[in-house]
Amino acid sequence: MTDLLRQTLESVNIGILVFDAAGKLVYVNPAAEELLQGSSQALRGKHYRTVFRGSPGAARVLRKTLGEHTPVTAFDVELHPAGIGRAVPRDGDTALPVMIGASPLSGEAGDLQGAVLSIKSAEILSLIGQEERAAMSAEEMQMLAYGIAHEIKNPLGGILGAAQWILRGEGPEAERIEGVRLILREAQRINGLVEKMLEMGRNPPPPRPFELLPLLRQAEQLLLSEARSKGKEVAFEVRVDPSLPPVSGHPDTVYRALLNVMKNSVEAIAGAGTVRVEARMNVNYRVARGRGKKRSFLEIEIADNGAGMTEEELRKALLPFYTTKPKGTGLGLVMARQAVTRHGGMLEIRSTRGTGTTVRISLPVDPGRKTAP
Repeated sequence: MTDLLRQTLESVNIGILVFDAAGKLVYVNPAAEELLQGSSQALRGKHYRTVFRGSPGAARVLRKTLGEHTPVTAFDVELHPAGIGRAVPRDGDTALPVMIGASPLSGEAGDLQGAVLSIKSAEILSLIGQEERAAMSAEEMQMLAYGIAHEIKNPLGGILGAAQWILRGEGPEAERIEGVRLILREAQRINGLVEKMLEMGRNPPPPRPFELLPLLRQAEQLLLSEARSKGKEVAFEVRVDPSLPPVSGHPDTVYRALLNVMKNSVEAIAGAGTVRVEARMNVNYRVARGRGKKRSFLEIEIADNGAGMTEEELRKALLPFYTTKPKGTGLGLVMARQAVTRHGGMLEIRSTRGTGTTVRISLPVDPGRKTAP
């Protein structure tokens, strides 16, 4: 293995293990050593049944890949420390939930030469709390699992190809270098997905009052520039009274939510169209707080005259990883809704195919400002 390839594999934060056709470990990177809590020197040459002693889920994944020559992805697998190379087991060794992807390594003649295994800590699943898991529909859970599998499987295919050099040790140096670049690029894609999901699981910053109009103007300027670069003629109609009271939340979080929704509106317009943004006080909709106190909301309506959605598309619009865009992630609206609801607001969508889409966001008004009774 070249120094560059080794440095690349040792720098990624995804555990990479390579097994030969007999199931013996021939390579393990530092990220995998940390997850398994065992040294490379002690692990190398061991059969996967020994490496994954106490972790039957992980062993099953590799056994299926080697036995059936097929890629396998598994979620929320319990990984126990290998403990190999440690004189005394650590107190309190507990199972770590991980995501595992395994792919067969084939030679030029199509013969099985082994398998490459990627392991990533499943902190990603922390975004779904116990109450949220109970409330989430089976369809949402299925879409979430499928989306994660799809988004991780694609980069793994690239990592798989590059990892074949580890076993074969042949080919020109230029191809090896390109393989290193590919591993870095695809690992960054996986890491980017995980970061997005982790962001959804983090606690929001403390709320504070801020003006809404400057955020809408910033988003408008950015999206107008993007639309022009793509040859679109998009006009924004922003009707927001500057005297409206501040809302309560975190400006960066709310800005990203507004930007995601407004970006969807621009992308729904094929050539030329209009995005209308209006904000008004909603004094008829309040929620009880504390001992009978009530709180008013500022309502932002973002509407476009783009393609609109079918009833089926509208029903699935807020499912994680659901997208109708060729390069979409299906996380924009999901993250926007979460950002809004975490600050005590709401996000609703109305859409008609061929007419356009309207997204209504309700944000709580800063309690320090009095509103109409």
